[in-house]
Amino acid sequence: MSPNGDPRSFLAARRAIVRSDERAILLFLTIVSLIGLAMLLYYTLLVLEGLPNPIPEGPQP
Repeated sequence: MSPNGDPRSFLAARRAIVRSDERAILLFLTIVSLIGLAMLLYYTLLVLEGLPNPIPEGPQP
């Protein structure tokens, strides 16, 4: 319990800790999802650049 013996302040402190943990988890998940999105876009562009050009440039002799 808290130094002054009030259980309500102890519970309020516990809720603050849980909220900070939830924020840290949400921040971590947001960062991981942004990294995943960046990797998806990078590899998508890498594959698309490797494909042949669908329309030839100019007449073929």
